[in-house]
Amino acid sequence: MRGADVAKTTIPVLDDIDLAELERDPYPVYARLRREAPIAYVPAIDEWLVTRWDDCTAIAERTDAFQGGHPIDDVFFGPYNILRMEGEVHKSMRAGIDVRLKPRVVKSYLDPMARPIVIDYVERIREARKGDLATDLFEKISVRVVGNALGLGEMDDETLVRWFHVLGGGRANETGDPEADRRSAEAVAEIDAFLTDKVARYRDEPDDSVISHMVHGGATNGPRTYEEISPSINVIILGGFQEPGNAVSNSFHGLMEDPEQLRALQEDPAGLAVAAVQEGLRWIAPIGQVSRTLLKDVEHDGAVIPTGAKLALLVASANRDESRFPNPEAFDLFRPFLPNATFGYGHHFCAGHHLARALAQITVEETARRLPGLRRDPDGQAEVRGYLFRGVKSLPALWD
Repeated sequence: MRGADVAKTTIPVLDDIDLAELERDPYPVYARLRREAPIAYVPAIDEWLVTRWDDCTAIAERTDAFQGGHPIDDVFFGPYNILRMEGEVHKSMRAGIDVRLKPRVVKSYLDPMARPIVIDYVERIREARKGDLATDLFEKISVRVVGNALGLGEMDDETLVRWFHVLGGGRANETGDPEADRRSAEAVAEIDAFLTDKVARYRDEPDDSVISHMVHGGATNGPRTYEEISPSINVIILGGFQEPGNAVSNSFHGLMEDPEQLRALQEDPAGLAVAAVQEGLRWIAPIGQVSRTLLKDVEHDGAVIPTGAKLALLVASANRDESRFPNPEAFDLFRPFLPNATFGYGHHFCAGHHLARALAQITVEETARRLPGLRRDPDGQAEVRGYLFRGVKSLPALWD
């Protein structure tokens, strides 16, 4: 075993699960684990998987027993990133990040900033009457609006999309593919080259961007340097760029499975956009797990998860737990509202969740309103893949 000591536990060790199966479609595996082995160790990925809603929630509350993230985050993003910070250091960095991401603040600026962008991008493709909604529209909207909020307005859409794809491929590189590592290292170097001087200017000339607030907000010893914030910027680029776009792609993928649900949204875009996004985030969580590293043994429901374990609280599985969500495998626009676990737990709860939800809702609303007769392209095929980062990567569609 590569990780923590499994000998002291009675937790099942599952040698029959491999990464390829999880990348292809983890949900049948999750359903099996919820039934048979709700906490299990999978050697192929060296992770301890927790799959049920109640177990994920209870273990997440044991904040005395873990550090955020996995050790690989220190290597991949750089040491001292926001995923791995704890205590006062974490509070200090979150104070800077949260300034522009609190609900009231997001409400004050996002709609007037984002809605014209969303409308512009939808109008760019409308006359074509066909396209890939995931790559031609939703990804580009996501990186443009989030990039502008971060302070990356000068960077073109294609580069921002490439950054998060390459970083995602590197972080999810469980098999140690050297090419994925090389490409992600190149992307990090490119981000550094673009941002080093910008952050230096922010130290003397702050603005209202998220990155500028990271330089100044909560800092106790003067403005932070680029080296202090760059690992956390990489975390935000990877997570923040993909969540709104994937949320919208996932929602429309589900809606197109049931034309009656899609028709209902098209008849009332403003009224049902919130429900569509909520269900899309539950049905396919864009980031499928909350990672933790155990600092001491944790006993839960008669099982011991050992010190050093790379723990994966599988929010994607918790969101389809039959004990909480009836008929969980189905996309249901009219499902009664219940909070889902997509954005995590506790003090590591996703800082950008208000922005991600609000942007996704605007995008769903304007897409449904401005692409009449939206439907699947019968000559195309939706592509859904990923374990750690899962989403609809291709969504061919037609409209009138």
